[in-house]
Amino acid sequence: MSTAQPQTTTEQNKQLILRWFDEVWNQGRRETIYDLFAPDAVLHDGATNFHGPDEFCRFYDALRAQLSDFRVTPIVSLAEGDLVCLHWSVAARQTSSGKPLQITGTSVVRIHDGRFVEAWQNWDQASQAAQLG
Repeated sequence: MSTAQPQTTTEQNKQLILRWFDEVWNQGRRETIYDLFAPDAVLHDGATNFHGPDEFCRFYDALRAQLSDFRVTPIVSLAEGDLVCLHWSVAARQTSSGKPLQITGTSVVRIHDGRFVEAWQNWDQASQAAQLG
């Protein structure tokens, strides 16, 4: 008989980022943004920064309006200390044209007390532009 081992902080952080992408992006659960994105958190998306859940929601709503049939698939996750990284792929459809889209990206998140406090993301915008032309 074996007993379950408690999860390490790094494993908990990996589970949080997987929860984020599944609930926020795949399930469309905006309330998870407020659960996991701390009030003073910042997302660095290239040259643009989004501060707090309200600003993130504006980014989220704009992206969801442009793309439908959104599906994020985790590829690999890594964690060390308070940082967790997820390399992911997205399959979606441009709402206005119906064109399919497939891109990849990477997100790195700093987690404190079970919430995202800072995040950096890079995604293949050149491929997106080429596919949606």
